[in-house]
Parts: sequence; structure tokens; C-alpha cells
Amino acid sequence: MKNKEFLSGSLIAHRGIYDNKGVYENTLKSIEKAIEKNYTVEIDVRMLLDGTIIVFHDQDMERLLHLEGDIEKLSHDELTYIAKYPIPTLAEMLELVAGRVPLIIELKTRKKRGMFESKVAEILDDYKGLYAIQSFNISTLRWFYKNRPNVILGYLVNKKNLSKMRFFKRYDFINIKMDIINDKRLKFLRANYLVLGYTVRSKEELEIKQNYYDNLICDNLLEIDAS
Repeated sequence: MKNKEFLSGSLIAHRGIYDNKGVYENTLKSIEKAIEKNYTVEIDVRMLLDGTIIVFHDQDMERLLHLEGDIEKLSHDELTYIAKYPIPTLAEMLELVAGRVPLIIELKTRKKRGMFESKVAEILDDYKGLYAIQSFNISTLRWFYKNRPNVILGYLVNKKNLSKMRFFKRYDFINIKMDIINDKRLKFLRANYLVLGYTVRSKEELEIKQNYYDNLICDNLLEIDAS
């Protein structure tokens, strides 16, 4: 049996703790800040043109790097040269975390199916800490289910793919956008799966939602979880 208890433990820091000014999301600094508070951490990974797996959310570079274009069309050397802050590789992130807190790793790349999952899996094979894989894409979950059956898998759900949940049910947890589901459906899901909700952005929202889900993905956790 897979041990999923860590998913319902401490609150989950969405891309670490950051302000995207002095400390950027999905960076070693943002993750270290979350580790200091003992939060579980959610990160995003993409594959660059040369096969390097980086920790970065957006495919477009405008929001975070103020550059035009698709980040996946760059090599790691090219990205390192033009980026305004250090963007870590998955291997660098795992070295930093080193099992101190659990990780939830979202796979983002849409192209090169199979190659992407394989490269991520190979990097994680020697990692000793607790982690889970999540994705909006069923083909990614199927790949891990077939090739890494012991990995904990989560289906990310939004309005676009809510109806596809019936096509593949071999995931271990569901991470669902909170505003697309009613209480009755949520109760049914929790009877069959561990269910996370995203994304909490205020202390008030945390207080309302925390009893409805097994755990919550949160932004600005230092403010939300302040006692």
C-alpha cells in the first residue's frame, strides 16, 4: 500500500513562499522559506529543448521574466544567460529539499510525451524524500502508473477536464479547483479518494474550506497561516 498520509499533513505551499519581487516562485529561496515553516511544498516542472528539467510554472516567459516566447524552446544554457534570476533544475531542487519536507511535483510540459515523464522519473529514482506526482494530463498519469507503479499520483482537475475523470481512475488523490465543485460531489469524491483543494489565498478562505478537504494548496502562506 502507498503511504499517502503526508498529503493530509501540513498545509501545502504553492510554489514556495515568495513575492515575485525579491523572492520568486519555484526558486531555491522560495522553497527554503517554506521548508523553514515545515510546509509541504508544491512545485512545477517543465522540459527545455535540450531535455533539462527545470522548476518553472509558465510556458510563456512574459509574466516572470518579462521576455517574449516559449521557455521550452530554449536550452538550459540559453535560459541561464537571459533569465533575470536563477531558475533551478529539478535535480538542484531535490538536493536542496533533501527529504526535509514532502513535495508535490506537477508535470507541465505538453510535448514529447514519454520522454518528459521518463526524464523526470529518472531524476526522482534516487530521491529518498516523500513526494507525489500530479498532472492535468491523463497520459502523464498513465505513464507513471505503468512505468513507476509505486509513485503516488494525483489528478489535477479544473473546469476543462472535470468530465474526463471517468476515463482514468488509477490516481491516488485528486487536486481540484475549489470553485468548480459543490459540497455533495465533494463528499462523494472524499469517500473514494484523498482530495486536495486549490488555491487558498486568504485566512478567511482557509477557515471556510479546511474542513471540506483533506488538505489545501495555499498562496501567501506566511500571511494565511499567521497565528
